[in-house]
Amino acid sequence: MEIHAYDKYYLPYVSESIGCMFENSINIGLNPEIFWLTFINSNVAKQIEKGNPKYLSYSSFDYLTEIYEGKKMIKQKGKINKNLYFWAGWILTQFQYLTGFSFDRINSYLPIQRVLELYPTLHEADVSKFFEIAKAYFYEKNKETNLKKIRLARGLSQSELALKAEVDIRSIQMYEQRHNDINKAQAETLRRLSIVLGCNMEDLLEITLS
Repeated sequence: MEIHAYDKYYLPYVSESIGCMFENSINIGLNPEIFWLTFINSNVAKQIEKGNPKYLSYSSFDYLTEIYEGKKMIKQKGKINKNLYFWAGWILTQFQYLTGFSFDRINSYLPIQRVLELYPTLHEADVSKFFEIAKAYFYEKNKETNLKKIRLARGLSQSELALKAEVDIRSIQMYEQRHNDINKAQAETLRRLSIVLGCNMEDLLEITLS
């Protein structure tokens, strides 16, 4: 089951704007790691993740202006050098759309500094190469399924979760053992599990990149 916050039609524009935003942030003297953390925790990032149409049509200048509430001197440039920071913002936006994960969650597995270090070898490669490397980072830290980790964090046994969510315990076992793909679960099943576990439906999904 694939869940995307907005139509793929907007992806090239959003990726371009975020890439330019990141490149612009460096041009005005901001620290790249601090800026990226500021962005991923901002309302701008949250609205993009939700697919808010208003934010999908924003320019890089609009993003920066809102993030800093007009408190920084930000000059608009007619043309921007699309190098290291542009690429990092662009590729991470592509990855965020593909996975449905928040920018913050992605950064917790694949820090922005590591993404920047991948630029020399990957910026001219097909995006699928970056996705494969990003997938390896997620799998390394996700040896247990998201469903199991969240269930254990809530202190619930499989049988307790099955009872509360009214989901067959065998289904839960199969999802946690990865015998069944939870990404292909019915929306109603995900909804019931997420309500009991106190999380978003997307939090239960696993990263599957081809």
